[in-house]
Amino acid sequence: MRTITLAAALAGQAAGADAPPLTPRTPWGVEYADDMCILSRNYGDAANAVTIAFRPTPFNDRVQTLLVGRQKQIGYGPSVKVHVDGRAGIGVFDGTGQRNALAKSNNMAVTFDLPRDVVTDLAGKEPISFSLSGGRPLRVALSLSAAALTALRKCETDLMQGWGFDVSAVDTTPTVPARANRDPAMWLVDGDFPHELLGANAVVTVAWIITREGGIRNCRVVRSSGNATFDAIPCKALEKRGRYTPARDAAGNPVETPASRVIRFQS
Repeated sequence: MRTITLAAALAGQAAGADAPPLTPRTPWGVEYADDMCILSRNYGDAANAVTIAFRPTPFNDRVQTLLVGRQKQIGYGPSVKVHVDGRAGIGVFDGTGQRNALAKSNNMAVTFDLPRDVVTDLAGKEPISFSLSGGRPLRVALSLSAAALTALRKCETDLMQGWGFDVSAVDTTPTVPARANRDPAMWLVDGDFPHELLGANAVVTVAWIITREGGIRNCRVVRSSGNATFDAIPCKALEKRGRYTPARDAAGNPVETPASRVIRFQS
């Protein structure tokens, strides 16, 4: 019901929603960043230019998604409701994101997290529609190919290897991915953080291996927060509470697979 309600609310913006979808101006490109990989492509003409980017933390089950365009397209205000329609107007995502002005330009960016399987499912489906509260609806001939997703996964594998993990010993493309047995946000609790962190803000990236039994091993900090006290907390908590239904290969056998997460602490 919530998805239907939000879709109906955003439909009021949809003047021009039946216009031809924006088509690609550039090929998909993968950029290797310090702690994530970025798959992006530009769409539209000079008057209606939009960039779409997918930025997963390697082997995380959520993919940070960015839409960048002119303010008249993306809209105003920090918070934004986002609705994504796949082929034939089938809703595939309904949630919230953040909108920010980009320095030294007239562009705005909206960021929101899509489940990884939704991103994978967008491949080969045209057009894709993004409805943003306070902005214009965007219809895009996404043309997200299997080759682009493979290049993104290679970047993630390379980054994991750069972090010191032996990726030859794990399955980076299992037939059935590992699934957390409960919300990973619940693996860290207030009691994990000492009083000396009150008033602190920190962001740390950690990575680990999900075992064949669904536990976590070899958890390590791969991008420090700069605060040693904070850095020591996440892996200890994840190894204690993190539990998965393990990944499986094509024969149905459980396999080890990598995972990572960006953890943000705001007291």
